[in-house]
Amino acid sequence: MIKLVMFDFDGVLVDSNRAWAEIYSKTAEATGIRKRCVKYEDIKAHYGKPYGEVIKAACPEAAEDDSVMENMYSNFVDLSSSEEFASSFDAIKGVRNSLRELKKKFKLAVGTGNSKRVINMFLSRFGMTKYFDLVVAGDDVENGKPNPDMLLKALDHFKIKPKEAVYVGDAKSDVIAAKRAGMRSVAVLTGAMSRLDAEKIDPDYIVEDATKVEEVVSCMS
Repeated sequence: MIKLVMFDFDGVLVDSNRAWAEIYSKTAEATGIRKRCVKYEDIKAHYGKPYGEVIKAACPEAAEDDSVMENMYSNFVDLSSSEEFASSFDAIKGVRNSLRELKKKFKLAVGTGNSKRVINMFLSRFGMTKYFDLVVAGDDVENGKPNPDMLLKALDHFKIKPKEAVYVGDAKSDVIAAKRAGMRSVAVLTGAMSRLDAEKIDPDYIVEDATKVEEVVSCMS
C-alpha cells in the first residue's frame, strides 16, 4: 500500500526547465567565459543532478579552473534566487488541485536538487508549501540524484518501506534514483524526457503530467 508520494519539482510541478537553461546562459555571460547561449537541448539530460554538475555540462571549460567554477556558482546562486527568475515560469496547469486531492490520502514530499532556500521560495510563490509534509533539498544530502540519498532520507523520516513510496520525476536521474531506493517510479512528460526517452529507462508508469499521478498511485494501492 502506498503511503508516500514524493515529487521532483522542476518539470514536474512547474514548467521551469527552459527557464533554467536561460539561467545557465546568464550565469556563463555574467562570468564572462562564454557569449553564446546555453541550449536547453544540450543540457536537459543533466537536469536533476546537482547545480555544479549541470554548470559543468553547460560550460565544460569552467571545470578546468576552480576559481572560474566558484565564480560561476556564485553568479548562478544569485540569479536563480531572484524574484525575476521565479516569475519567469508557472505551475503545471491543474497541479495544485491534484496536490490537494493527494494530500487527503497520502503523505507528500518534495525531493529536488534545488537548494533549500530556492525550493522554499518557489513553493511559497506557487502556493504549494501547505501540501508538503517534507522537503528534501540538494543541500540536505551528500549526493544528488541519480544517487538515492534524497529518497532514502524521506523514507527514513516517515519510517516507511521503499515499496510503500513512489517518486515522480521528469528526468532520467529521477527514475534511476527511485529504482536505487527501491521505490516505485512515475515519469511525467512535462520536463526533460520524451515518451521514448522515458520508455528506455522503464519507470513503473509514464503519464502526461503530474495531474495524472493520483490515478496511477491509486492503482498501485
